[in-house]
Amino acid sequence: MEIGLGCTVWASGERAGHLDGIGTYSRALWQGLSDIAVTQADVHIKPYAFGRDLPTLPCGQPEQLAPRFPVHALLSGVLKLPLGNSGAIRKNVDLFHAPDHHIPRIAGVPTISSVMDVIPMVHPEWIKNDLRSLKSWLFNSAIRQSDHIITISEFSKLDLVEHLGLRPERISVTPLGVEPVYFERIDSETRYAVLQKHGLKPGFFLFLGTLQPRKNLPRILQAFEQLPADVRKEHPLVIVGRDGWNNEDLLPKLQALEARGEGRWLSYLPQSDVMALLQSAVALTFPSLYEGFGLPVIEAFAARCPVIASNSTSLPEVAGHAAWMVDPYDVDSISAAMQALLNQSALREEKIELGLIRAKAYTWQECARQTLAVYRKVLGR
Repeated sequence: MEIGLGCTVWASGERAGHLDGIGTYSRALWQGLSDIAVTQADVHIKPYAFGRDLPTLPCGQPEQLAPRFPVHALLSGVLKLPLGNSGAIRKNVDLFHAPDHHIPRIAGVPTISSVMDVIPMVHPEWIKNDLRSLKSWLFNSAIRQSDHIITISEFSKLDLVEHLGLRPERISVTPLGVEPVYFERIDSETRYAVLQKHGLKPGFFLFLGTLQPRKNLPRILQAFEQLPADVRKEHPLVIVGRDGWNNEDLLPKLQALEARGEGRWLSYLPQSDVMALLQSAVALTFPSLYEGFGLPVIEAFAARCPVIASNSTSLPEVAGHAAWMVDPYDVDSISAAMQALLNQSALREEKIELGLIRAKAYTWQECARQTLAVYRKVLGR
């Protein structure tokens, strides 16, 4: 079984020196499938990507699908034109999997698309403003022309059925996994060095994620400001994430937070620093308005960091009873959870243990195993 694996976002992340969630998913999926291929000799994974001057990845040098994905997306979506090199690809692969939303139309090759969520269709106001209507339409078109869809939670599957009208049997759910490194305990000296570098001490509230509307940072700030002044000083709010979009009103509030000495905005940090922060925080605050899965929640569980999470979208499914669940639209609900987490030490320890058990159930090996089963189903093997 020759599988073409899309690596466009992974390649872009490697070139930039930072992998986002989809890049991490693509890399972990390749690694998991490669591990399986050691014992299942009929499985061969071949990397492909859109773009020029593609970097060499751990999976090898990707074959070029086309120089520019936007051009192909337009030709595929509007004119239904397949890639010009479809014949060559067809000779090399039995099936193509696009794990990163860069979905090609390849004549004569079954295509599987990983769709994390349907935010562009359900909440277009939350995505980048540039050509968002056209991008949403093209993405919708590409999803519909795929032979099968993989998504990452039962919630996302229901969204695909409800909002795109897809048949449930066309969709398979393969939950994400946690990198084993998140379970490793960092020695106190290393953690102290990371905290000192960023001017922090243990016991802060932590936010992780790109600064964008659905991450709900304005309400997190409001909830934090409702805490008593002495609590805010003792347990500041630390925000780790790149500036995204539609943040004109948010950025001055982050600057004011820092000016009051009640928090920090650290923008991008390497994974090693993030893990040290997770193991030093009093809680991860993650009351997102919408998540297809919510991988930071599981990563925090693995790091034995308590979590405040939304009681909506996919997060109850992923977090179970291991997190403090809040109404993400209710500032009082978020603030009350922050205060309760500080005051209820026994419950905090109980939820830390529940979270660790939960995290151990999500592995990239299992994600890859289930993904391979989808490949065999689509190919009738």
